Amino acid sequence: MSHELIYLTKRISAQVIEHCLLLPLSAKERTQLRGKRLTLDGIDVILNLPRGGGRLMPGEVLQSENSQVFVIIEAAHEDVIRITSENRLKLLKAAYHLGNRHVEIELHEKELYLLNDVVMQKMLERQGFSIESFQRPFSPEIGAYE
Repeated sequence: MSHELIYLTKRISAQVIEHCLLLPLSAKERTQLRGKRLTLDGIDVILNLPRGGGRLMPGEVLQSENSQVFVIIEAAHEDVIRITSENRLKLLKAAYHLGNRHVEIELHEKELYLLNDVVMQKMLERQGFSIESFQRPFSPEIGAYE
């Protein structure tokens, strides 16, 4: 089935739009505003968004250059590991060590998530953390300079 390429060129504020395509993107892909992507329906779209708008956020709506196609950004499921501790200081130390290695982490009160990485997992296990693997959306902390 051949179809015309769809260029997504605008971010819009929209509460409800009927017939939106869904575009699941990894955390890394949500930082890239240019390039070819595949919607959940198997339709190719080209991201061609203005630079400087910051990363794409789940729930955000993009509009095609001809204003006829709308796409909702979703956080794709990714392989992550969860680090938990009832001891907040211990969890803070884990976040410090991960940040010191420039590892992106998703912060919660009693747990941290990071992309599955064998080296980081072994380091954390040596520090006494129990690690669980999951498939789930990953939304790392946005950097201070973004």
